[in-house]
Amino acid sequence: MDETALIPENVQHGLQDKVLIVDDDPGIRETLSALIEAQGYATITAEDGLQAVSLLDAGPFLCIFTDIMMPNMTGIELIKRIKTEDISIPVIVITGHASIETAIDAMKHGASDFISKPFKTKQIEFIINKVQREKLILEENKRFSDELHLHRLIDNLAGQLEDKSQEISSLQTISDRITSLKGIREIVNAIVDVSRDLFDKSRVTFCPVNRQNLKLILPEGQEIDLEDVLIKGEILQEVISTQEMNEIKTTFPLRIEGQIFGALCIITHRILTKDEQSKILYLLQRTAERMENVALYEGLYESVLSTLYSMAKILDARDPYTSRHSTRVTTLATNLGKAMQLSEDDRDVLYIASSLHDIGKVGVPDSILRKPDKLSKEEFDVIKRHPEIGADILKAITIMHRETEIIRYHHERYDGKGYPAGLTGTEIPVLSRVIALADSYDAMTSDRPYRRGIPVDMAVQEILRCKGTQFDPEIADIFINIAREG
Repeated sequence: MDETALIPENVQHGLQDKVLIVDDDPGIRETLSALIEAQGYATITAEDGLQAVSLLDAGPFLCIFTDIMMPNMTGIELIKRIKTEDISIPVIVITGHASIETAIDAMKHGASDFISKPFKTKQIEFIINKVQREKLILEENKRFSDELHLHRLIDNLAGQLEDKSQEISSLQTISDRITSLKGIREIVNAIVDVSRDLFDKSRVTFCPVNRQNLKLILPEGQEIDLEDVLIKGEILQEVISTQEMNEIKTTFPLRIEGQIFGALCIITHRILTKDEQSKILYLLQRTAERMENVALYEGLYESVLSTLYSMAKILDARDPYTSRHSTRVTTLATNLGKAMQLSEDDRDVLYIASSLHDIGKVGVPDSILRKPDKLSKEEFDVIKRHPEIGADILKAITIMHRETEIIRYHHERYDGKGYPAGLTGTEIPVLSRVIALADSYDAMTSDRPYRRGIPVDMAVQEILRCKGTQFDPEIADIFINIAREG
C-alpha cells in the first residue's frame, strides 16, 4: 500500500509548518486539529504510535503532539523512535490531568513540553509560538554547529530539562493551590498572593469588571475605562512615572468563556520577561478554569437547593401545625452554631441541613402527619422513618453528602436510645446533635393541636434534665445560655 495515501492532500503538496497529532481518541484528534489549524498551521493525525511512525516521512513537522497511553505503541516508545530519527523535532505530550510524573518521564526521553485536557485556544497558541521561536533558534544554531557545539548543546538541554522539571513542579504546586479553592473570592486572593510571591517588591491588585459598562473597578471603588487591548485578551504594559523612578505596570486580562471578568495588575521596577508573562498567563488560565467550575457548581447547587426548599414549603402547607417549624429550627441551630464558633463551612452546611431536616416527612401519609390527636405506637413508627426517607431523597445529590448524613441522624440521642441507628455520644455527627437540640426545643415551645407549648424557662429545665442522656451536655450548656439571654 502506498503510504502517501494516508496523508492529506495539503500535506502531500509540501505545505510547511505541519503538525502531527497522535491520539487514539478521535474526538481529541479533531479538537486539537481544529485549534491548531485555527492558528494557521496544517495538521495530520494518527490514531496510534505505529501509524505515526509510518507518517514521519511526510515531514518536516513543526512539532508532534502525542498521547501517552495508546494501543500498539505507547507515547514514550514513539518519542524514543522520533528522537532516533530527528532529535530536533519538538514533542508535546498530551495528558489527561497534568501529571507531573508523566510529564517529567516523557521529558527525560526527549519531550519538550506538555499540555493538559481540556484544551484552550490560548494554551495551543502559547505552545505553538514557543515551538516556532525555538525552531528559529535551533536552525540558527545548526548553521554554526560542530561536534563541540553539539556537546555543549546537549549539556545545555540537560540543564534546561532540570530547570523545566523544577518549573513544572513549582507551577503545578501553585496551580493545585488555586484549583483546590472553593469560592471565587478565595481564588482571586490566591492569584494575587501568588503573583506577589513570584515578583519581589511588586504591587499586585485584582480589579473586577463592571459588566454593565465595561469599566474596571479599582480597589478604591473608582471605575475606569477598560482598554481595548484587555478586551481582546492581550497584555497591556504601561510606564508609570513618579518623582523617584519609573515603574512598569503590566495588566493581564482574566477571561471566562471568552468574556473579560477582571484584570490582574502587577507593578514592578522592571519589564517582565516573556517567560514571566507566560507563567502568569498560565496561572490565570487555571484560575479561569476553576472559576468556571465554581460558577457551574454554585449554579447547580442553587438549583438543587431551590427545588428542595420548594419541597419543604409544600410540606409546611400539608402540616399547618408545624408551619414555619423548619424556619425556627434553622434560626435556633445557626445561632447555636455561631455560639459554638463553628467554621464558616460548617455553619453553611448546618443552615441547609436544618432547613431541610424534616423533608423526609413528604413520605408520611396525611392521615398521620395531620392527625389532631396523639399518635399510636404504629403511627409513631411511621413518623420515625422520616430521617431515613429524607436522607434517601438527598443521597443521590453527591454535592450534599454531608447534609444527607446530618439529616439521617438528627433524631439520635446522646445515650444511644434514638433512631434510626442508635448511635451514641460523638458517633453522632456534631451538626446532627445541634439540630436535635434545636428541633426538640422548638417542639416543646410550639403549640400542637393536642397540647399547648410550654414556656421558655420550663423548656430550659427540660433540657437541663435531659443533658447527657438525650442531648450532648456541652452543646446543651451553650444552648441554655443562649435561651436564657434571648
